[in-house]
Amino acid sequence: MSLLDTLNQALGDDAVSEISQRIGAQPDQTRSAIQQALRVILGALGQEAADPSRAPGLQKALAEDHDGSVVDDPQAYLSGATPQKASDGQAILDHVLGDRQAAAHQALASKTGLDMNKIASLLPLLAPIVMSLLGKQQRGGGIQTGDLGSILSGETNQAAGSSPDIGDLLGSILGGR
Repeated sequence: MSLLDTLNQALGDDAVSEISQRIGAQPDQTRSAIQQALRVILGALGQEAADPSRAPGLQKALAEDHDGSVVDDPQAYLSGATPQKASDGQAILDHVLGDRQAAAHQALASKTGLDMNKIASLLPLLAPIVMSLLGKQQRGGGIQTGDLGSILSGETNQAAGSSPDIGDLLGSILGGR
């Protein structure tokens, strides 16, 4: 099962409903936006993991701050019962997207039909879930330290290959894809 499939499984109807309420969108539109946003976050993390100067920081964050609890119980996370460091989605996005956040908001808004403010609320909710899954996989031996970049790159390439629109979206935000 791919990382994206695992994330989709973790984000069941209850989580999507909660996220929909928090961002002020309809559940169907939110589900669609989640699909696109997860690909962007995975792609940005893939770039981070592939950069030898940045990969150690990502590995450290996964080992120290992301134990899998957020992805194991997204409802607890969404209700605020998760430690701050593991649930600080904006800090994650600041790190992996940096100055590309506005481009991500604009591209995702254009692709999903949600306005940029809703996208700006959605991404920080999803980033800790993605990091939690990666941390859980790493702790469980599903991702070896040197394999993270290639696994994330494979996920990104698979997502881009699944649809020209997704490839264009990732290319517009992350460049070079």
